[in-house]
Amino acid sequence: MNGKSRWQFSPTLVLGLGLSLCASVAGADPQNNSDTLRALDASIRQLGMEISSEERASIASAMQAARDVSRAAQKLNSPRYGDEFRRDAHAKATGCVRAEFEVNGDIPAQFRHSVFAEPGRSYPAWIRFSNGDMLVQADGEKDARGMAVKLMGVEGAPIAPELGDNATQDFLMANNQAFFNRNIHDYAENMQHLARLDKRGWFFGLWPPRLHLKQMIRAVQTVSSTIDTPLQEQYFSILPYRLGDTELKFASRPCPGADYPITVDQSAENFLTEQLSDTLQSASACFDFFVQPRNISADTPLDDATVIWEEKDSPLIPVARIHIPPQTITSDAQWAFCENLSMNPWRGVGEWEPLGSLNRARRLVYHTVSDFRHTSNDAPQREPTDWCVPGETPDCTPQQGLNVYKPTWPLPRCFDAHLKPVDGKAASSQCEGYGADNSVLAENHY
Repeated sequence: MNGKSRWQFSPTLVLGLGLSLCASVAGADPQNNSDTLRALDASIRQLGMEISSEERASIASAMQAARDVSRAAQKLNSPRYGDEFRRDAHAKATGCVRAEFEVNGDIPAQFRHSVFAEPGRSYPAWIRFSNGDMLVQADGEKDARGMAVKLMGVEGAPIAPELGDNATQDFLMANNQAFFNRNIHDYAENMQHLARLDKRGWFFGLWPPRLHLKQMIRAVQTVSSTIDTPLQEQYFSILPYRLGDTELKFASRPCPGADYPITVDQSAENFLTEQLSDTLQSASACFDFFVQPRNISADTPLDDATVIWEEKDSPLIPVARIHIPPQTITSDAQWAFCENLSMNPWRGVGEWEPLGSLNRARRLVYHTVSDFRHTSNDAPQREPTDWCVPGETPDCTPQQGLNVYKPTWPLPRCFDAHLKPVDGKAASSQCEGYGADNSVLAENHY
């Protein structure tokens, strides 16, 4: 069943859910919590979502716990980083970059749905690289790392119309293959501890006795990475989706041969941003984008995010390539744009559907939390349609923000030292490394 036939929505009810959650997060009372629950129930019914009573209770619990998580993060981030409300996860952006997302010409027919329907089709895109924690911290700290890709100019019916018909599709990824909560029920319980800034309490405790060993291992793996540049990481969807009739996950990894020299001081607090900016000043970057079809004969559950779908059982299949051209990424206008950009796994079109209880919860929670963040910051909330950044320049061009390097014309005349013109005259080379007599002064000048 595709997104067009399953999901129905009521803008009024979704807006009501958003407003109720905003009031709850802002510090309201039990009446507001009751309003949140009523709006949640109404939205679940009107959206036509298949959610059990147990799942509904877990979603409601997680949404209410978000109030205290948001308060705590805001209080801790504000002294050094301003009073703006940030995302409750992946709060610190490394940078937002312009990119091209090109569907492979030989994409297998099984995957030719949604944005992959047309082989060779290219979409302009924005990519937000980020650290994973809810707190803003130095780039050298161990943390998860994120890569969220937003395609523009897509065609097809949106699978979640409450997000608007904006001709965009989002792919959310992190550099860990599994999550530390199996499903929405684990997540809701864990959120109760996070609301008290207790990052360990759900995983083990003496009273009541508990030990979530596998989840604890996944948590340690998630927050243990230190990286040199976000351009050299591999990123994973973690959660499953359906494309056409195929259940799958997706991933991106640097293109073969991609190498990005380290050129900045890695002791600096924001060295990942500095490195990303320095690399893209004159060089480009590249990722291959893969899908990983589910092998039902292997251990590939749809609602246990702690399980890694092993590549030996479910190989990665390349379906697109991401090209990031040379560009400037550090203008004030672009940083404001990056902070206001919203990503949602349910922003998609056609035969595309997020699967599992965590993804169902994300549909209900992400949209309302984004509304809360933008409302609290009095920031505009709109989907981009191109590479233009509001307020950066009065006139936008197709190459907005790119660093385009063109050689000076006429090109210099470069000759090999052994060249002997037929007229017997000396051939004067205009390139560095050749002497007046055309002798080689340095090797490897061709």
